[in-house]
Amino acid sequence: MLKPIIEHQKDLNEIYKKMDFLRENFIPGQNAFFEELLDLAKEMRDELEYHFNLQIHSVGTNPKVEHLVKENMLVRDMLFRMLDFMIVKSQENSMDAFLKFDDFEEIFRAYLKKEKGLFIQNIRAELNESEIEEIEEKLKTLL
Repeated sequence: MLKPIIEHQKDLNEIYKKMDFLRENFIPGQNAFFEELLDLAKEMRDELEYHFNLQIHSVGTNPKVEHLVKENMLVRDMLFRMLDFMIVKSQENSMDAFLKFDDFEEIFRAYLKKEKGLFIQNIRAELNESEIEEIEEKLKTLL
């Protein structure tokens, strides 16, 4: 269920791994690290926007589970604010960009786990099979 959304997590994880690699190998005074983080933070923001839009336009259209998607939008907004902060601080070549990554990482990792487990379980608990199939059909048209 929700296979396209869960599959898209792979794309998000690939960007995350690159960001994490940069953080782990950061050399102070090297502006190239900030430039790379800037590009990756922008890419992550775009992919997260796409990811959450998949939920909004598929799961979020069902009134029975719309509240589950709205809860996820709060997480989306927190992640967006952190990425926006990293973007600004990367442009300033500030270490704060890498320090904010720690906060981002914690929320991002927890959210992906929740999405694979609890989010899907809650949808299954509130919808019948035909409603779930309808959501899956909407996902197919979005791709």
